Amino acid sequence: MAMDRVALVACLWFVFWTASGVILGGLSGAPGTGTLLGFFFALFSTFAWPWIMPEAVNTWMNHEWRMSRRARG
Repeated sequence: MAMDRVALVACLWFVFWTASGVILGGLSGAPGTGTLLGFFFALFSTFAWPWIMPEAVNTWMNHEWRMSRRARG
């Protein structure tokens, strides 16, 4: 389950930076360039996660998920 959380955060990270690139590219008059720059920024900035990510999000991503007795049936 922990890997699902990492994938969720990674997906949101890429969507956020790519959308930011689309918006900035649209404002500057170069629509495709902003998308590529936003995607590449998201790609290369994933290495900075340990320094950027708040500790609460990092703990949530690494937290072991356990099913309750009721959910196990």
